[in-house]
Amino acid sequence: MLKFSPIAASKAKKSAAKPLVLANSTAWLLLVSQCVNVLAIAGELRFWMIAILAMCFGWQAVALLKYRANFRANKPKAQTSTKRRSLINYQEDNGLILISPLLLTLFAVLGCVAIFSSASSLGLLLSMVHLLCFSYVLKGFELTKRKDFYQLFLLGLFVLISALIFKQGIVFSLLVILAIVLNLSVIVHYFSPSNKVANVFKLVSVLLLQSSILAIALFLFFPRLSPFWQVPIAKSAQTGLSDIVQPGDIANLARSNTLAFRVEFADGQVPEYSQRYWRAMVMEDYDGQKWQIAKSHNTQVMASSFELTGNKQLKPITQGDGLDYRVIVEPNFQQWLYVLAVATAQGEVSLFPDYTIQSKKVISQTMAFKFTSYLNSPLDKVLSEQSRQINLALPEQSNPRLYQLGQQLLSQYSNPQDRINAVLNSFSQDMFYYTLQPPLLSNNSLDQFYFDTKAGFCGHYASSFTFLMRAAGIPARVVTGYLGGEVNDLATTGDGQIGHLNVYQYDAHAWAEVWLEGIGWQRVDPTGAVDPSRVDSGLSSQLIEQQAALTSDLFSLSNYKQFDWLNSLRLTIDALDYQWTKWVLGYSTEQQYNLLKKLVGQVLPWKIGLIICIALISSMALILFIFKVKSHLASRRSNSSPSYKLYQTVLFALAKKGIVKAPYSTAGEFALELRENYPELAIAFTRFNQSFEKLSYQQLSASEQQQLLKLMRSQHRQFMQLLAKEV
Repeated sequence: MLKFSPIAASKAKKSAAKPLVLANSTAWLLLVSQCVNVLAIAGELRFWMIAILAMCFGWQAVALLKYRANFRANKPKAQTSTKRRSLINYQEDNGLILISPLLLTLFAVLGCVAIFSSASSLGLLLSMVHLLCFSYVLKGFELTKRKDFYQLFLLGLFVLISALIFKQGIVFSLLVILAIVLNLSVIVHYFSPSNKVANVFKLVSVLLLQSSILAIALFLFFPRLSPFWQVPIAKSAQTGLSDIVQPGDIANLARSNTLAFRVEFADGQVPEYSQRYWRAMVMEDYDGQKWQIAKSHNTQVMASSFELTGNKQLKPITQGDGLDYRVIVEPNFQQWLYVLAVATAQGEVSLFPDYTIQSKKVISQTMAFKFTSYLNSPLDKVLSEQSRQINLALPEQSNPRLYQLGQQLLSQYSNPQDRINAVLNSFSQDMFYYTLQPPLLSNNSLDQFYFDTKAGFCGHYASSFTFLMRAAGIPARVVTGYLGGEVNDLATTGDGQIGHLNVYQYDAHAWAEVWLEGIGWQRVDPTGAVDPSRVDSGLSSQLIEQQAALTSDLFSLSNYKQFDWLNSLRLTIDALDYQWTKWVLGYSTEQQYNLLKKLVGQVLPWKIGLIICIALISSMALILFIFKVKSHLASRRSNSSPSYKLYQTVLFALAKKGIVKAPYSTAGEFALELRENYPELAIAFTRFNQSFEKLSYQQLSASEQQQLLKLMRSQHRQFMQLLAKEV
């Protein structure tokens, strides 16, 4: 039973209250670890916050350089005074900067005000991240006691782990592990400043590897509990498609190389590129400038195309063979999922009457969903009057020239298909062109795009086409999602089946759907009339060049696909990241249960406890084994060292003279025995033995070791001369 000790608590309190003195190497290591921790989450910080943090780090670096210059010049280092007359004081003990509490408080308040004023655009999550990073860096300016150092260390770990909220890929996770090694090395080096930094890194790495068995066992077998808190959702943290679309939005998104989701097909057969329209959102409401989801999205029900299941969930009426696949969605802080219509789903999802599917939870981490798609199933052969009115509605006085053109098409062509073909022909014949850099439109004017600029991305063409269809009396709507995706050739199995498909943000796409009597909703992609390669095989070479020039991620390997070896490296990393996502990030409670069932049969609590105990014992056994091996190797190294050989020659020379050191006696006891008959020889042996012990057991620099070994050789000669005279 543990007992509280007032004496131990008092000692711990006094220890934490001691003035902090950091070695110069430890101070530099601390500063580097702070920079690495902030760099891990810098992608989520605003530029002004990064500038503030960089200024603070630069300030500390200048102080450390000043300390180093003073040290080289052999200037005396004054002890840090607890009473500082100036607002800013250079701490001579360890090269750090101390700021007056008044100035530090003022700076902290101003920073908090700046974060609070940006909270509406940042959202709760990113506001908390900004506040955490800001307080973390400010803490480095008040390192006066040991407890401040501990607090800064813990804050650094918290900042580093917080970065995993936003990125969880295998490469980033490995970098975080390396950063954890760096952080742990700081605190180890603090307690052993004479030890080399490389040796500290090695020690921390070995300790982490030794604990990996227990960590893996806990990950695989420990019950996966639900989190005790909910990660707040930040609007500014959302990535990917938006539920409001303006003509240029998709073009901006297409500049990103970020992975949106992966798809794993059950039979390994990937549909043709032109069939891979990943449906996300249906926009039926147009206000003259932007498209958005109709307010009746969650309530309208098409009884002819859907049925209600036992749990009152919508289920589409399907026909033909189904295509089974699994979509692994990257964190985007949204709920929309991506499917090939018409799709049915399993798990915690909601299906809506417009054939879109949502997750019931915000996707704040990598999540997998199973779907079955029936590509030959019609969409709503019967259209409700409510849906017809919604998809024919146009705001008054909106784009009058386009409206007039639609009315002309209505009077000119009685067949709806002829009106559709007339618009598609105009796109292919009237000097329209496809670009990621469309000219700006006044108030997102579709009139200006169609009749004047004639340059746009998929959003421009889908919006103007849908407007024309409604003006021509055909129900129409805009659909957003992704088109195509990249097959990773390295994921191909031995029998030729494809392992998985990658869909990136630059695959974002918008198209139109028109409702035709007897057919239902039919997909019409006006982009195919302007740039057929986009629909058949992806971005054209010209668009790829534009995308590479406009992307904000200059270090992405996707920008260098023209180099075979870099592209091969990119695909290899992607294949590894896919397995990491599938087996580690996607490791669910169901998978854990199935694994336990295979290993132990019926899953019982005592069996899980037994597995964890075995893992703990194995970890301890491994640690003891490594310790024994290291001790043995160290003993062998010490036995072969020059100092040990000198020591053995002394004992051997004494033994030849009949003076034998007993195995159980210490060097001090042996010196006392010598003193009785040979006092001068005992003094020489004591001096020699002290140098040997110091060289064998103390932490010394290389130069100190060389000097001490030189002294030992000198003492060895003197001892051997004295031995020859006296004995």
